[in-house]
Amino acid sequence: MLPPLPPGTILRNRYRIEGVIGGGGMALVYRVADLTAVGCFWALKELRATSGSLEEQEQARQQFRREADLLTHLSHPYLPKVADYFDEGGRSYLAMEFIQGHSLDKLLPAANGGLPEADVLTWMVQVSQVLAYLHQQQPPIIFRDLKPHNVMLTPARTIKLIDFGIARTYKVGKKKDTLPMGSENYAPPEQWGREQTDARADIYALGATMYHLLTNTPPPMSFLPDPLPQPRLINPLISPETEQVILKAMSKDRQARYPTARDLEMALGNCLARLKAASAPAPSPLAPSVLSPALSPAPSGVPCPACGQATRLGARFCGRCGAPLGGPVSAMLEVLGPVGSAWQIVLSKTPFLIGRRSPADGVFPDLDLSFYDSQFISRRHAEISRMGNQFAVTDLASANRTFVNGTPLSPRVPRILHNGDRVLIGRVHLVFRLVG
Repeated sequence: MLPPLPPGTILRNRYRIEGVIGGGGMALVYRVADLTAVGCFWALKELRATSGSLEEQEQARQQFRREADLLTHLSHPYLPKVADYFDEGGRSYLAMEFIQGHSLDKLLPAANGGLPEADVLTWMVQVSQVLAYLHQQQPPIIFRDLKPHNVMLTPARTIKLIDFGIARTYKVGKKKDTLPMGSENYAPPEQWGREQTDARADIYALGATMYHLLTNTPPPMSFLPDPLPQPRLINPLISPETEQVILKAMSKDRQARYPTARDLEMALGNCLARLKAASAPAPSPLAPSVLSPALSPAPSGVPCPACGQATRLGARFCGRCGAPLGGPVSAMLEVLGPVGSAWQIVLSKTPFLIGRRSPADGVFPDLDLSFYDSQFISRRHAEISRMGNQFAVTDLASANRTFVNGTPLSPRVPRILHNGDRVLIGRVHLVFRLVG
């Protein structure tokens, strides 16, 4: 893998690298100063297709060129402006508008539960407007990777849709996409190689994004057979009308979803109008200071009884050590590999079995990891159980052990999990997260 460019590097006699601000995998994003305009900064995206097979590297280059071509020909207030696209030193670059603010996923840790419904509806109306613009292009542009991480909120409290790395144009007559890509928690069933994705894939992803923002719980993968947990069961403060919009947008049958982004925009606007009419005018619970958490810390609650850390007012667990502070606590696992995947699954039952699916033996784990590793994972490898307001992982005498933060577990002996603990099962890396 190529190292990041050091600060001070100058590209094309115009862009001076100031530092890395994001990215991962096949791309990095730098903040760069424009030497031709005093006080002007850009976000410079760098392709890093130097690992994997030659075929994978070529696919990455094609996706990068497609992103550059798409953005160069688009103009919308909720899309970043593109300044330049060039190659230098064996690397490819795309210079885009530097957007002040934070992606929506950064707001979730500061929330006790879901984000305020009126705020989410306002942002999603804007997202539906930019999706309608993309879908009206000739040929239509399908974004395919809508999620909280790819929606930026500016200090003006308007959104910008970012990262067109896997966007594609709709091809008439084609039965399915060439590459099934996307983020597992937000992609509809047809995006996984079953059919060609159309505008209704983005509508599903917008519903899934709303689900996450309003419940502070990532939606389950669409290809799982279990029904979608009702949003109001997780967050009763969600209005019934908004819940129905989410469920319709996230229908596994794309024929049952909203047919266009304009139809979804209208439904969201109706929910927002109804919500505002039912409540007296008041400042938004998310003040602009939320966009700069380092400058405006959250109000403090009681000190954590376990580690003494000052806690956020109303928090249900300590952000440092994970100790419960009162009230119900839920948890989830992040699946981080080994194939570069990154998705989340809520611990929806206790005990929660992790292992390898085996219909012949009647074994159907709650988290089936056979897709990632069919060699080193036992059928009944480990389980996670709730113990009051804590969670514990137990190795079920697996052939290759279960590891927490690098330490092997003794068989059949529960081990309390803390927020951020890393669990290794076979070759699969998991991260335990508390959801407060």
